[in-house]
Amino acid sequence: MDNLGITRRSFVKATAIAGVSAAVFGLAGCAPTTAGTLAATGGFKPGTYTAASQGKFGPVNIEATFSESALESIVIGEHEETKFISDRALTEIPAAIVEHQSLDIDTITGATLSSMAVLNAATECVKQAGASDLPGTYEPAAPSSAVEELSGDVVIVGAGASGMVAAVNAARLGAQKVIVLEKSCTIGGNALVSGGYLEYVNAPESIRETMTESYRRELADQLAQAREAMPEESYQQLMADYEAWEASGSDAVFDSRELHALQYVLQGEGTWEEMIALANNVDALDQWLVSSGFQFKELCGIVGYSWPRWASPQEGTCGQGYFMFYQDYIAENDYPIEIYLNTPAHELIMEDGTVVGVEATGADGTTYQVRGEKGVVLATGGFSGNPDMLREYNTLWPFTESSAIPTTNAFGHTGDGITMGLAAGGTVAAMDVQMPFPFADCQNSTDETTVGDDIDCVIVNKNGERFMNEVLDRFTMTEHIMEQPDEVMFMISDADTCRVNGEVNRYGHNLQRLIDQGQLYRADSIEELGEMIGCGGTTLAATIERYNEIARTGEDPDFGRTTFSEESPIENPPFYASPRTWAMHITVGGLVADINDGYKVLDESGAPIPGLRAIGETILTSCGIGVQGEGFAVAQALFGENAAD
Repeated sequence: MDNLGITRRSFVKATAIAGVSAAVFGLAGCAPTTAGTLAATGGFKPGTYTAASQGKFGPVNIEATFSESALESIVIGEHEETKFISDRALTEIPAAIVEHQSLDIDTITGATLSSMAVLNAATECVKQAGASDLPGTYEPAAPSSAVEELSGDVVIVGAGASGMVAAVNAARLGAQKVIVLEKSCTIGGNALVSGGYLEYVNAPESIRETMTESYRRELADQLAQAREAMPEESYQQLMADYEAWEASGSDAVFDSRELHALQYVLQGEGTWEEMIALANNVDALDQWLVSSGFQFKELCGIVGYSWPRWASPQEGTCGQGYFMFYQDYIAENDYPIEIYLNTPAHELIMEDGTVVGVEATGADGTTYQVRGEKGVVLATGGFSGNPDMLREYNTLWPFTESSAIPTTNAFGHTGDGITMGLAAGGTVAAMDVQMPFPFADCQNSTDETTVGDDIDCVIVNKNGERFMNEVLDRFTMTEHIMEQPDEVMFMISDADTCRVNGEVNRYGHNLQRLIDQGQLYRADSIEELGEMIGCGGTTLAATIERYNEIARTGEDPDFGRTTFSEESPIENPPFYASPRTWAMHITVGGLVADINDGYKVLDESGAPIPGLRAIGETILTSCGIGVQGEGFAVAQALFGENAAD
């Protein structure tokens, strides 16, 4: 990652985002003080020492070199921390330790676990070098009382999936200055810790799955319900597309924008108007991405959404590939985008009933009053990371005041944009529709440690019993999981369904490390696997034998599952058990916005609040990587050919 010098007053030179004019506040403090302290530490045994300390996904290894009087350097070695999220912690923390000769360095907001891993490993190296501490001191600078005024064509609050696309597309369409305020230490938001799956309706046949009999049955059932679920004109378009596909003789899975919207309507995701807008926006985004050189992997189904229209970036893991692409795209075109990291917005600036800007606070305490000529776009995500807010609106889940509510979310998703929108006169809806992720890691609540195909595996509880249809919606699966012993399940897969690539899982995490950390079990027989997970080999073998009979016939009298493939039977070693549970993932409710009029936020009377727009999980019914389509659309509304003056 490149270093970008920031010369603005009170900004610190820090590792920034390549190609992005990013204002990064960080580790400003006093110069190291060494007089009188070296003797107390006992000096150092010169040499190079190694240590490791646990980060989010595994050990972070470091190599530290000492002279007799100082720690001279720290080099970060092997680790499995998440790209973007951990980048600043793995560069700035070592640099600050060496600069200040102190272990009392502030962690990076949004990357606490990675920061602590470096600090703990450095502490161990100091001990190996024969000292109890480093000789210097670090004292954070006193909070700044400065107030700075900034202005641009538009202010975007949030640099996640929807916010970054809005910024890039606004600049592409001619915006002269786009200011983005981000609460965390990096761009990317939840997309960095998601599977990175984006709906790709018009994907080429070369990356589509084959249209199996189970897919045909599923489609036939949906088409039978279509006429009652969508306008007649849309129904006729759907059937025309389907008949053209049939006539073509293609063996690739059928898809269309109308089918995309229909499936969401039938699953209860939203109204036809909302879902067809989503489908159209995502399709426009896909076309722009591909035409700009972006490449996708083969399509598949994902947890709770089994129709195989989901594509992830060819480069990177999880959703990181999108932001690698956006960085390069910004740099190549020299777009005027300024991103302020670790700078949370907390209040909209209103004048005569119009939103004209937003107030935010930098990491050093500086207050920023940021004005946008075309107003403010809220793109701060939902509130799955805010237990109090989840409890306040919850009507679905058995949360208590004392119970922990795990979340898959990255740092910062606490409903800030919703709160600011409400304070400006906005209104919310469906705030109790809180979607868990039913396949979360039991230790760290992530999806990234998963081994097994999301829609082509068998799931058992701690007793080794199958207890549900594995391709249900996420709400229903979570209900079933909550009824199981310790609310734990195991995804059972084999060599054909594990989605393993050599010695790493699909997200690049080392299998042996997952095994060593108790996040995965692997065996050469089902009986051995059953003993490992504690249910007994005979019990698990009987469950898998029954499941295999069902998978081979495609008929599931036990739980009603209809989606199977030729690889569904679990029979080819090695066999894997991936322990999973539920964690809060998406909040479907949010600010009410007019999706047909540039995502303007509406007040209680249904009138737009001048100068205020919102996108992504900040608004009603919007969620997932597909919110990038809304970012694309809101930029079109603000700066496209038909943009209002």
